[in-house]
Amino acid sequence: MHIGVIGAGIVGLASAYQLLRAGHEVTVIDAAPAPGVGTSFANGGQLSYGYVSPLAAPGVLSQLPSLLFSRTGPLRIKPSLDPDFWRWSLAFVKHCNAAANASSTLRLLALGLHSREVMLEFLAQESASFEYRLSGKLVVYRDAGKLGAAERSLELANGLGYPQRRVDAATCAALEPALGKIAGELAGGIHTPGEGTGDCHMLCQELARIIAANVRGKLMFEREVTGFDVRGGAVRAVRTRVGDVAVDACVVANGLAAMPLLRAVGEPVSMYPLKGYSLTYRGAPSDARPQVSVTDADNKVVYASLGERLRVAGIADLVGYDYRIAAHRIEALRTLSTGLFPSLRGTPAPLEWTGMRPSTPHGRPILGRADSLGNLWLNVGHGALGFTLSMGAARAIADAIDGKRPAVDLAGFARLAA
Repeated sequence: MHIGVIGAGIVGLASAYQLLRAGHEVTVIDAAPAPGVGTSFANGGQLSYGYVSPLAAPGVLSQLPSLLFSRTGPLRIKPSLDPDFWRWSLAFVKHCNAAANASSTLRLLALGLHSREVMLEFLAQESASFEYRLSGKLVVYRDAGKLGAAERSLELANGLGYPQRRVDAATCAALEPALGKIAGELAGGIHTPGEGTGDCHMLCQELARIIAANVRGKLMFEREVTGFDVRGGAVRAVRTRVGDVAVDACVVANGLAAMPLLRAVGEPVSMYPLKGYSLTYRGAPSDARPQVSVTDADNKVVYASLGERLRVAGIADLVGYDYRIAAHRIEALRTLSTGLFPSLRGTPAPLEWTGMRPSTPHGRPILGRADSLGNLWLNVGHGALGFTLSMGAARAIADAIDGKRPAVDLAGFARLAA
């Protein structure tokens, strides 16, 4: 089949790659001028397969007053008159309970571990350079209660055969010497040796190169998609501002931009932008490049070494479609990073970036066939886990299109899944 893939971020390009490997002809269509220049450009750089618990959790509602009125907290909510905000928020509140959180976490773990397998397969089959490293991941906590809650998720991962362990503050400092200066503040951490790091934008470029080199692959940039030509209950073509692209099937994988396209064909999805920020220190000193991937759980900030660069990323702002870089948020990241790695103070100014994570209320991506159009497929809503889940989600969609049983049950990722 000739399959159109809408979106040239990590999710769309991974989808196109897996469809090519399955023997299809694939055309990737994107409004951007190049691959991976949106949300995939400067994310946290962590491949966090075993640490996927969604934002919707029992303790979030008790924090609501501070989330609404604080400008400096790691998570901030700015109410909006946008109906999508209220629909998303009400659904989010519904999932802020222990049962829903555990259910979503189990589903995400299954998809995450599948994604890890597919990524390792990709690394073995392709010559792709994106600063990948099997670094392991260390999530550190100052609050013993939050560490205890995290340990319950650890048991879920261990139950699926993916090793994680709780470690004390001294072990945190042994695993990552840079943490020695704050070890006295730590209650401990969760260490996951199977996690990795890499540059998502570089992987997008590598995937685009592989796709373009395949005689059955085609990339169309600067092609804004405006809708679909639907006839006989199926998508016959993808409509763009510079002409139609005839297809036998279509995968929608363009994040937040998918919402109006899907709504127009009776497939509304609930997503909202969860705005994040990052700093990239180029030529970071060796003592400012952590040996393991580090997550500061209290401040919701991650640190990842990408070759000679340090990526510092985090913060979650639910502030609507505001693409401006907030100076006080960047300054918060700068203060945290230079506090942990003092040698960064003598380096050139880091690259500042902000991106919009396409987030669902329950934290799970929406994967599978559209309800009303038999040849339209959805691969959207990965939130902060797009890099992590991209390969597994892409393989699952490719398998489903070919009539195979995916390694993960897509029923748990359907548009209307509870």
